[in-house]
Amino acid sequence: MNMALAIGCYVAVLCAASAAWQFGPPRTQGSRFRPVATVAALLVIGIPSLLQLTMAPGLLEALERQGAGAAAAQPWRIVTALVVQDGGWPAAITNLAALAWIGSMAEHAWGTRRWLVIALGTGIGAQLWGFLVQPVGAGNSVVVFGLAASLLVRAWIGTHRTARMASVVGLAASAVLLVGGDLHGGAAAIGSVIAMFLLRPKAQPHTRNQEQHR
Repeated sequence: MNMALAIGCYVAVLCAASAAWQFGPPRTQGSRFRPVATVAALLVIGIPSLLQLTMAPGLLEALERQGAGAAAAQPWRIVTALVVQDGGWPAAITNLAALAWIGSMAEHAWGTRRWLVIALGTGIGAQLWGFLVQPVGAGNSVVVFGLAASLLVRAWIGTHRTARMASVVGLAASAVLLVGGDLHGGAAAIGSVIAMFLLRPKAQPHTRNQEQHR
């Protein structure tokens, strides 16, 4: 996939997610919101990434995604590939900054528990998609894209015109990445599916009168 097109889509998805959060449905958290999961994720990812880039460069090879065969023999790589960076300092700084930005908005919108469901589901699912499109690699950017996509889907169900327009732009950019075989397109697709599952209407329990009229 053309690099310039990919970068343009990346920026479109993240900016659209920010707009979707700003104008989308009401947040689940109150004024005393604390991004507990986001801060924890930054520590869990940031510390190994810092060690990899300074004192222990061998961590990348030891923990990165190395294809389905390596994952079968060393299944922990499906998770550990998220806590090291395959693009050096530029990727580490960008990925961690994006996680702080998008992660805090997503946690504000969804709440901590559902944030964890989206982040872990996307992170692990994207590794499986990566076996097809990018067998070797590492980084937390897939988690960021899953969280961003969840904000876009959440905004789509709202009535605010700006939020829905942002949703269309972001999801369209995600679709371009997916069709182009980009790892992040798959992450966004997984995040969208998880968000739709979390937003599904809940069945209402039958009342005693409803049962009597059956």
